[in-house]
Amino acid sequence: MRQVFNEEDIKKKVFDDRWVKFAFGPGGMVKTENLNMGITEFDREKISLTHKHDVDEALYIISGKGSVKINEVTHNVSAGDFIYVPRENHHTMITNQKSKLKIFFVFSGTTKIDY
Repeated sequence: MRQVFNEEDIKKKVFDDRWVKFAFGPGGMVKTENLNMGITEFDREKISLTHKHDVDEALYIISGKGSVKINEVTHNVSAGDFIYVPRENHHTMITNQKSKLKIFFVFSGTTKIDY
């Protein structure tokens, strides 16, 4: 098992609304069951799929500006912001035409994601 690696070592997984580099997790560079961590980036003018997790999630905005909608409340976010998404809360990431949004994410526990 690799214990030290660089973001550049992780293969991107591309989705319709973003790309993700899973460092840890079932699909991660290091296969873990109870820890999920990685980097994701939303391109300009994207609205992510609204989804929720059965665990708490923490996000950190690495670069860019955008919004995160948690349930019915929309928050403007930018580089340096931390975001807490409590378990079972629907959330959506939103970007505009001027900025991408690169995010570090982490959550623990075996999880199921509902869209």
